[in-house]
Amino acid sequence: MTPHIRLHRSLFVVVVAASAMPAIAQNPPPRPDPAAMFAKMDTNKDGRVSRAEYVAARSQRFDQLDHDRDGVVTRSDFPRAAGNPQASARLDTLLGEADRNGDGKVTRAELKKAPAPGFDRVDADRDGYVTRAEMDAARPQRR
Repeated sequence: MTPHIRLHRSLFVVVVAASAMPAIAQNPPPRPDPAAMFAKMDTNKDGRVSRAEYVAARSQRFDQLDHDRDGVVTRSDFPRAAGNPQASARLDTLLGEADRNGDGKVTRAELKKAPAPGFDRVDADRDGYVTRAEMDAARPQRR
């Protein structure tokens, strides 16, 4: 599996299991329980996470990603990534996908409108929803 495919799976799991961006953050939080995160994202409690619920949850994480609190997410928010080529490449891809105007900064609005390839990869049956079973099936593939 290429690092690019692993990255896209991680985009969904960033919200669910705090893996991609927090793993390269200055002070990564402890991994939350995936079941609890799934339940939190499932705001209408129908047992599945819609694309809209995923995007809303991802947008809520903006403040956690903006380490220097300047209102944008940039490479400077993740200084540890500079010393790790794999993390640096992942970060460049993540920022590049969300940075709609190419200025090297991701605003809250850009993050909200960013593509969700991780969601798409986990949504195995392509019905626009991720179930807990789909999320669990995708988790071993991250390793």
